[in-house]
Amino acid sequence: MIDTPIQITSVNMRRRNPLFTAFLKATSADIVLVQEPWFGRINTLRSDSDPLGTAVHGPVKNDKWEVFLPKHSGSDICKVACYVRRSLAMSPDVTIVPMPDDDIATLSSQVLEVSISGNVFRLVNIYHHCPKKGHGLSHLFTHPLDPSLPTLVVGDFNTHSSTWSSPGATVSSWATPLEEWFEDSDLTLANPAGLATRKGNPKHNERDSVLDLVLINDTAIATGRFSPITISFEDSIGSDHAALHIYWSPPLPPAMYSPQILPGFKLDDTLADTWKKEFAKLPTPSITSLPSLIAVADALDADIYSVSGSLFKRRTTPDYRGLRWWNLHCEAALTAVTSSQGTSRAPAIKALRQTIVEAKRAWSNDALAKAASDVLCLWKATQWRHGR
Repeated sequence: MIDTPIQITSVNMRRRNPLFTAFLKATSADIVLVQEPWFGRINTLRSDSDPLGTAVHGPVKNDKWEVFLPKHSGSDICKVACYVRRSLAMSPDVTIVPMPDDDIATLSSQVLEVSISGNVFRLVNIYHHCPKKGHGLSHLFTHPLDPSLPTLVVGDFNTHSSTWSSPGATVSSWATPLEEWFEDSDLTLANPAGLATRKGNPKHNERDSVLDLVLINDTAIATGRFSPITISFEDSIGSDHAALHIYWSPPLPPAMYSPQILPGFKLDDTLADTWKKEFAKLPTPSITSLPSLIAVADALDADIYSVSGSLFKRRTTPDYRGLRWWNLHCEAALTAVTSSQGTSRAPAIKALRQTIVEAKRAWSNDALAKAASDVLCLWKATQWRHGR
């Protein structure tokens, strides 16, 4: 568990699966609030009455991160998501409670209540998907936030305002009611003045702009536990939106999470032949009576445990495997991106995306090839699909 301030990061990932996967691998954040996360088809539910199947949508998964989503049905697409590092989420001193029935909670805005070492604050994550006409923020304007609870609001508001936009930007027609909602909720803008958070596309004659905001209410400011924010395009791994970082300092560090030892071992198939050889070296007892049968059974159990203990690691819970398909090529491609600058960055990002796609394909092919020669693995592979 961390003994330093907790890092909270907000980023718009533009629905990019490989790059957000790499972001989760590279980031030092403890809590990531994402706008426009990848949320696509991850499975197909099939039945005799529905042979073609029904698509199941979901976010990018990583065993080292706990994912919190807005309330949604099977056909909905979530526009925001919250990822919490499991080493933090599993601490006995940490509680994270989604609030799906909050007045402002939708597929594009989520509210979470975070308690760390007895200190409670609220996180609000917002993505404003602008329709062709007007805006999509009406649900905010009629429900100011409770000013009594320390609150951090982050998101991509897709709004130009004379308060935070670059000079010359055309002010959005809904900027005034949005600023009034900020004021009614006792929110103060924390963005450094003049720093862009989205890069404009030169091909479309776009200028850099300030669309991603971090706001803190007066109660949170009074605690003195939130840091100034920092803005980094390098940390967003290929998105045209910057990653916005802010730190929260707990009065006491959360207790470390201690994995529990489980019965059994983490078996390594590559050591199967070694295990057989070591087990064969043990003496074979004779069975002459019922008492000797019981003794031999106990000895067999002890011998299996002894040989396994000499070769395999003990099982623990939880087993944070991260990404099983991630390999050295992915690590090298990610390093190339994080160390590149200027004109070399775009080719490095393209190479990272291709490397991730190839790594996933190679891992899947290997898993299926092994499944074809092993009935148990084949059954496990079919369970992954939850179908026929």
